[in-house]
Amino acid sequence: MLFARFKAIYTHKFASAYSTTDEVKLAKREWAIALKGFQEPLLAYAVERTKEVHPWPPTIADFLKLINTAYKAYGLADPRSAYLEACACRSDPLMYKWSHPSVFFAGSEVGWYKIKSEEERVSWPLFEAAYVKVVDRVIAGERLVIPKVTMIENKQTLNVTELVRHISSQLDMPEEQVLPLLYYTQKTQGSGIRLRYREISEKKLLDMGYKEKLPE
Repeated sequence: MLFARFKAIYTHKFASAYSTTDEVKLAKREWAIALKGFQEPLLAYAVERTKEVHPWPPTIADFLKLINTAYKAYGLADPRSAYLEACACRSDPLMYKWSHPSVFFAGSEVGWYKIKSEEERVSWPLFEAAYVKVVDRVIAGERLVIPKVTMIENKQTLNVTELVRHISSQLDMPEEQVLPLLYYTQKTQGSGIRLRYREISEKKLLDMGYKEKLPE
């Protein structure tokens, strides 16, 4: 798709940049390696920006720079910046004002203790993979909301802190890793999406060894 767009945009300039079939095959292989993991909406945005700023077909390095601007178009940090932000705030993630909830959710997926204790060569690939998945959800239109301290259940105020502490003690894991699993409580009571998120959270907790039901 990308090379087809470039060929249509740059016509003879593209043909002169890749004059033989072997050159095209080699170039496609290198581009595929460089762009692995990037979502199609980000690539499409970068192509549109390419038309505005590059009179000749861009290099891989040029195109990667434009992808970083595509993250900004969605209000997101690029993966590396998001990772550095998560590392800087890993000690008290619940109290930090994040640049975007996606950073918090990616950090929670990896585990704040792991980000805090593991070397970068271990934590960075894990965070990058988790962040890409969260970005997919944002681009798809999902609005991420970091869980608040309290939620409403059956017209009674339930202290999330107590629930998190209970689950944390049962699983012997940090409380900050439990809190994102209560994200479903931010959705409308009785809605289908709330039910789906609750089911997902219960399945994850069950896999971790927690057998109690979560409040609806």
